[in-house]
Amino acid sequence: MQKSILVEIVSALSRKEMRDIQKWLQSPAHNQRQDVIRLFDYLVKNTGREEGLDNAEKEEAWSAVFPDQPYDDAYMRQVMYFLLKSIEEYLAFTEFTGDKVQYQLGLIRIYRKRKLEKAYKQAHRLGSDSLEKQPLRNGYYLLNKFFLEQEEHEHRMAITQNAPANLQEAADAFEKWFLEERLRISKDMLAHHRIYQKISYNHGLLEEALLYANRNKMLEEPAIAVYYYTYMALINPSEEEYFEKLEHYIHNHMECFDPSEVRTLYLAALNYCAAKVNQGHLDYCRKALKFYRQGLDTAILIENNQITRYLFSNAVAFAMKIGEFDWAESFIESYQQYLEEKHRNGTVNFSLSRLYFEKGDYDKAQRYLVEFEYDDMLQNIVAKTMLLKIYYEQDELDAFESLLESLRIYLRRKEALDPARKAAYKNLISLMKKLLHLNPYSKAQTERLRQLVETTNPLMERDWLLRQLEGRR
Repeated sequence: MQKSILVEIVSALSRKEMRDIQKWLQSPAHNQRQDVIRLFDYLVKNTGREEGLDNAEKEEAWSAVFPDQPYDDAYMRQVMYFLLKSIEEYLAFTEFTGDKVQYQLGLIRIYRKRKLEKAYKQAHRLGSDSLEKQPLRNGYYLLNKFFLEQEEHEHRMAITQNAPANLQEAADAFEKWFLEERLRISKDMLAHHRIYQKISYNHGLLEEALLYANRNKMLEEPAIAVYYYTYMALINPSEEEYFEKLEHYIHNHMECFDPSEVRTLYLAALNYCAAKVNQGHLDYCRKALKFYRQGLDTAILIENNQITRYLFSNAVAFAMKIGEFDWAESFIESYQQYLEEKHRNGTVNFSLSRLYFEKGDYDKAQRYLVEFEYDDMLQNIVAKTMLLKIYYEQDELDAFESLLESLRIYLRRKEALDPARKAAYKNLISLMKKLLHLNPYSKAQTERLRQLVETTNPLMERDWLLRQLEGRR
């Protein structure tokens, strides 16, 4: 039974679900086999044992279900099959009845097909009321709006071909749902492609969807607007008005979306802020921290009681760049418990090293940086960059030059690193080399290098490089 779908499902059930399924199996409407009940009872009793259900063998289960009969593999498979189907029926039933709108749509469809006029009208009214009273105004809302209009159209056509048609309402509802989904999926495609450059996507009708949404007042619909502005902000980062609109929706209209959607919007906004900060727009650090504060207060950024190490590290990085040391220290202390255990020490040490570096406590920062090996590629690069700055500022130029060469080789080998980020670090290495060999008495050389630092793009640590040159003028 180790790889059984049945075992996988039972192991994932909550205690309440187990109790409910036991009642479900007792009902003759759902199950009429006592061996199915006994097998489920056996599986439930063994979910808590140390080795888990995965190690339970069919022969062992058979002995519990049929203690006085010799093992019959074909019959055992049959009992397992009937139990699996009964559990799946329960899960499908609870999922379906747990959604009032879908439940009413099911009744609407049944009553329409049976031509039960009064029952149909009541179900349609209750379905419409349920849809409007629930808070979501996302794809779920738009799709169910279309389903309701479509059912009404089918109902009218079944009565008489001359009945007033609601085809326009059905078409409008479908159009809105299509636009929302097209924009949402395109936003996800764009984000995924930027992480995995080798994957390319066909965006189909995206260009037409963008034009149509903008020209036909579709942006009055929150679900369409938020994905339109997200996509446009990501594809046109220099046109900041798109991000400002996205920012407005995130801070004021998130009740229209379910938590998983809100989370993806927060992540898109934070990625945009990170890109702007990397270009030197430090005002976006404050925007990012506002997203963090709101996202942490509402637990949107905490998924399955965990916060990713990347979100954690980036929060500290944003705070460091604008001198929010107290907030960063409080954040590290309060939220490290939400880090996955295998990454906790490394992420916390990395974050503390940044904090101490920015506070000027280079000894503590260096201790964290050299004593811990970071398994994340980007953390490794940032850690090496911090060490480079420490070595340079403390005049440890041999160590600085050696680490600079080490980082150059490391970057060359890391093909998975985002090309724009890799280019920014390669430019940093090049300018650090020029800084190392700069004639400290030549104002002309210093000025040429300063101009090069100011005009090189993309570039990491531009402000740090300029500060080093400022002292030589």
